Amino acid sequence: MATLVFFHAHPDDEAIATGGTMHRAVQDGHRVVLVVATRGEHGEVPDGFLHPDEELAARRVAEVHLAAEIIG
Repeated sequence: MATLVFFHAHPDDEAIATGGTMHRAVQDGHRVVLVVATRGEHGEVPDGFLHPDEELAARRVAEVHLAAEIIG
């Protein structure tokens, strides 16, 4: 089987753009590598989205890790 490498600029791009493709590749037995270039620290979120002591980058990194687990 092949190794497929997916490059994305920001956390959540994997879910929006290639999540289905990555999941299918895993299901077909391929090794999938996900590379995200930033931590998402410059994204915009509505007021009250984050807990008072939470940083956006930490939230985005946690989200991309969870997405990777779900994708496979």
